[in-house]
Amino acid sequence: MKSVVLALLVALGALPAQAADDAPAPKGMVVLTVSGMIGNTNRGALDENRDSLLARYGAKFERAFAFDRAMLLRLKQGSVTVQPPEFDKPATFTGPLLTELLGFLEAAKLKVTVLAVNGYEGWLAPEDIDGSDWILALEADDVPLGLGQQGPIWMLNTRADSEKAREDQHGHWVWAVFYLHVGD
Repeated sequence: MKSVVLALLVALGALPAQAADDAPAPKGMVVLTVSGMIGNTNRGALDENRDSLLARYGAKFERAFAFDRAMLLRLKQGSVTVQPPEFDKPATFTGPLLTELLGFLEAAKLKVTVLAVNGYEGWLAPEDIDGSDWILALEADDVPLGLGQQGPIWMLNTRADSEKAREDQHGHWVWAVFYLHVGD
């Protein structure tokens, strides 16, 4: 009986934290966190212990949306065939469209900062996002991208093989994306 009461108290204690969030939490390993000017969230503030990698790179937020792989696969997908330097032949990369992800999050049309596991930090202006079809690639040739392949997410421009994309100041791809921030 004590264990049932204790479990009930623990569950009730968790309710205020869950009630503060709008959407269900991920069931699998979180592979992408998005914060900033977004209307749809599923988690609270950055916890410097639990979110040590985010904290190490200077992320700060009160609310965010955490995605696992399954959640990203439910969004509209895009694809692009390119040959990054790490591949010996072209591969077809697929994953959710960045515009779909931002629409799902009810994100403001503001600058999106991109942070990769290797410390790369870049950004896309709203016109960069609207003027191209960026994807958060989860797979190459139907095989999930792994950590050893600089995954689990690559951010790729679906127009990467076009002349405009080759001249784009932001390049064609960003590897190992794990955090996006909408706004300044």
